[in-house]
Amino acid sequence: MLLYGYGVVCLSMLVFNVLYGLHLRPAGGGWPPTPDIPRGGGRAPGSLLPPPPGGPPQTVQASHLAWMRRHLSRINYLLAFDRLLDELDDHSEVYQSYLKQMQPVFLYLATIYWKRESTQAAYFCYFLSRHKLRRHMELDQIQQVMLSYLKKDSLYCKINAWKALCSFGSPSVLGKALQELGTGDTSQLHEKVITEALLTYTGDSKDLIEVLWSQMERFSIPVQRAVLDYIRFQSGNYREQMLEILRDKHRDKELRLSAVRYFGRYPDPSARPLLLGFLQDSDPTHWEYSAISASSLARYDGQDVADALLWAMNSSNWYIRSNAASSLEAHGLSYEQMFQVLSGGDRYAREMLEYRLKAKQLQEEAALAAAEATNAQRKGEPVGV
Repeated sequence: MLLYGYGVVCLSMLVFNVLYGLHLRPAGGGWPPTPDIPRGGGRAPGSLLPPPPGGPPQTVQASHLAWMRRHLSRINYLLAFDRLLDELDDHSEVYQSYLKQMQPVFLYLATIYWKRESTQAAYFCYFLSRHKLRRHMELDQIQQVMLSYLKKDSLYCKINAWKALCSFGSPSVLGKALQELGTGDTSQLHEKVITEALLTYTGDSKDLIEVLWSQMERFSIPVQRAVLDYIRFQSGNYREQMLEILRDKHRDKELRLSAVRYFGRYPDPSARPLLLGFLQDSDPTHWEYSAISASSLARYDGQDVADALLWAMNSSNWYIRSNAASSLEAHGLSYEQMFQVLSGGDRYAREMLEYRLKAKQLQEEAALAAAEATNAQRKGEPVGV
């Protein structure tokens, strides 16, 4: 009876999968195998290929655009077209001219795939992020359609739509997109995902930062942190603004920590006393300020900085001690010298120095083994394990 019952369950699952697959086919073509790509020799509208790359740019016939609108609305043809474009030289004049004439088709497809299931909508956003012209123009209507993709419940659709906007969107549209990403309680993107996509922006980062900074108060706290991280990687011209955030005790902790990291990348004399104050704060609830300040002070010279870092080596917090040891090494102080200065009297400092020395020894051994393996391969000798 158990075997019969198990067989009935398996058969039911098989029937359900078949019926569900048939249900998906009329909506968007389903996910059948990719069709053969016509490569000339037939009717012009029936070709997925752009004009030949060897000749000058040509005007694409209206019949070809109509054929593409009709067939690329099916996901299997879009998959084939995506792979075909990967085979072409995306820097050639012919390729750019062809994609420029395909913009009305992409706009039409954006409205079509918005109505599709989340998987197909997410893939279309991914397709645009790779093959849409990176013009960053305010009047590009497809950007407004892509904003609506951010309202979908699917996390993957949100991520791909955000990456697509970062690849070809204008600064003002990206500002609207960040406001949208900060609303709602479900499917919000992590700050790192937002920052990584912003770093792929191919337009003028200076203009983008100016627009985002002017709208900073409209963003949610996680989005503000992502924008501050983007500014840290792109520009050192916001020291005064970051200093205001650092001094404001009413600001969110994560924003102030982002400002601490900023001054670790772009040293500033005005931030020096603030970082030293954070490092020497003995309140255990403020350990994050102390740990990140210990790391940021690696690029600040002076005996007072070295003394503060040596003092931090006695902290009971592992992260503070680890970052302080790394910063002292950046100041030119070896671990052997740290042992002599600290006299090995503090257990916390001694354990951290022993840990750092052991880690350094293992790194040196791994580098030596890799170098020996490389030399052996060049000589054709067998590599020992």
